[in-house]
Amino acid sequence: MRNKWILLLIGCALIACDKRTINFSYSPTQPKAGETIQFTNLSTAGEEWEWAFGDASTSTGKNPTKIYKQAGTYNVTLKVDDKARYTVTKSITIYDTIPNFECSIKDAATSGIPVFENVTFKALVYNPYNYVVSYEWSVEGTDAYKILSETNTGEELKIYFSKAVNWASVWLKVTLNGEVHEVENSFKIQDVKTNSVMMMTADSTYWAQRVFGERAEEQKPLTDASLIAQLKTAQDTMQYYNGHTFTLTELKSVKPDLKGFVIAARKIYFRTDKGIFIANIDGSFEELIWTGTVFTQCADVVNNRLYWSVKDSVLYMPLIGSENNKFTTAPSLLNKTDSVMKLMIDTNKK
Repeated sequence: MRNKWILLLIGCALIACDKRTINFSYSPTQPKAGETIQFTNLSTAGEEWEWAFGDASTSTGKNPTKIYKQAGTYNVTLKVDDKARYTVTKSITIYDTIPNFECSIKDAATSGIPVFENVTFKALVYNPYNYVVSYEWSVEGTDAYKILSETNTGEELKIYFSKAVNWASVWLKVTLNGEVHEVENSFKIQDVKTNSVMMMTADSTYWAQRVFGERAEEQKPLTDASLIAQLKTAQDTMQYYNGHTFTLTELKSVKPDLKGFVIAARKIYFRTDKGIFIANIDGSFEELIWTGTVFTQCADVVNNRLYWSVKDSVLYMPLIGSENNKFTTAPSLLNKTDSVMKLMIDTNKK
């Protein structure tokens, strides 16, 4: 037994002393498509090497060479001695001799860009001599987009599209050392099936509004008779949860000022004359979300949102805030619809 302990201690000591460094470099530092790149293994130890170059190609050489056929950004991984802990990954940008740009959505050129999804276009400019370079981005073919970047004259353009179109053309104008280059890539903007918020106003007008994560489409009239029938019966005074049907009458026995409630994401959201509140299921850590008169509320667990209506609008917030139910963000506006008396989520994605 003593010998086993000695061997264990020796093994632990060897592991503790293994301070090998796993690293690599490559040359040239600004490679272009079609150019041979030399990868140099800088690891301080090892007898076996596994390289993955980010384009489905691999190598087991110690200092391999590689030629990328397409411009873009690739993640190169080196694993030493087939050990996960002896691994390093670096990003490498491959340029075109002629300026070009890449899209952050994989296969966007063939599969399209989903509506309301953030997308980044990044310029790929081969500039080994550090010439003065300027950028100017533009979009043609649709006006249904929003630029998220602070400017359209940076190396990257961040954007999202709010409407499906057959083709949207993204243009990049690059001025490099006084020479002007223009490149255009076209993308199909794809519609996406998602949940909708359905609304009924006090004068029995019906609306539907599709939501996409943190964004929403413009509202449209709701004409589906079956959905209208469901919306008419919508309420926030009764809910089946965890094998039990909770009613407003039952909950008012412990919270007399309750007007309505929704249980979602292991929290209870409730309204009183003071506004909308959040609390744990057991009632602890009660926090006020919004102050004022609330007509009704509902929750969308797919898009992680709580919705509620006030006199002149519909508002929303994430279902879960920070620790102890405190929110660091203010409610957001979904729409400016007066007197919405019924709210419901249509999960039949459209």
